Amino acid sequence: MKKVLTLVALAAAAFTASMGAQAGVLRSTIDFETPIDGSPFLSYPGLPLLGNGDEFYQPGIAGHTMFFDPFSNSALAQPADLVGVMAAGADCFGAQCPVNNASTYIGLLDDAVLLFGANDGFRFSIKSFKASFIGNGDPIAATPGFVRLQGVRNGVSTTATFALTGLDAAGNLNFGTYSTGAFGNTEWDYVYAFGFACPTPGTTGSCTAFGTDRAQFALDDVVIEHVPEPASLALLSVAGLAAFRASRRRAV
Repeated sequence: MKKVLTLVALAAAAFTASMGAQAGVLRSTIDFETPIDGSPFLSYPGLPLLGNGDEFYQPGIAGHTMFFDPFSNSALAQPADLVGVMAAGADCFGAQCPVNNASTYIGLLDDAVLLFGANDGFRFSIKSFKASFIGNGDPIAATPGFVRLQGVRNGVSTTATFALTGLDAAGNLNFGTYSTGAFGNTEWDYVYAFGFACPTPGTTGSCTAFGTDRAQFALDDVVIEHVPEPASLALLSVAGLAAFRASRRRAV
């Protein structure tokens, strides 16, 4: 499957595993602090920049490695086109980034999309995440944009959209924490995250996902869960539920 999102009917309208409180629930937080399986910075060696298709990996739930694949949704995109940054604090290479997070997070730039899931097809739900708008130097509205999550399970997708906040009294952007509500009740094969940019102050129009290079956002601390089937509880220590890998994204 190509990574151009229309193939999964993306709605782009004019958004250290630990046991949970519930018995048997597995939970992990993706914090982007511990990339594994080599450096993710394939297109820009030595720099914390991500090119189109620079897939990287993070520890997931109960030994299930998670892949993260930032990419451009443009039909004209080329390999290594800049699509993201692994940032720390407000320093993200000239863009206006949130100031209330000194740890590492991922920033998606220029209308980029982040595709992520488990390498072996292990299903997971998303309970919450932290996100912020990323500015490009233009004036920023009170609601500058949205983040949309699109979960895919058995080829069927569902979306949830979350409004991002504008500048605080000091003129800074900040991460907010978002609960996913009903979206978090389903375990997905894989998930897309992408942004919408809204009109700047003094202008009119719709909030749009693609085609402006202004739909930029930061993402961190993605809390994921898995509730095992009762018959599989005894098998949780066995990594790799095998064979499912399936249709996650590159089957043409």
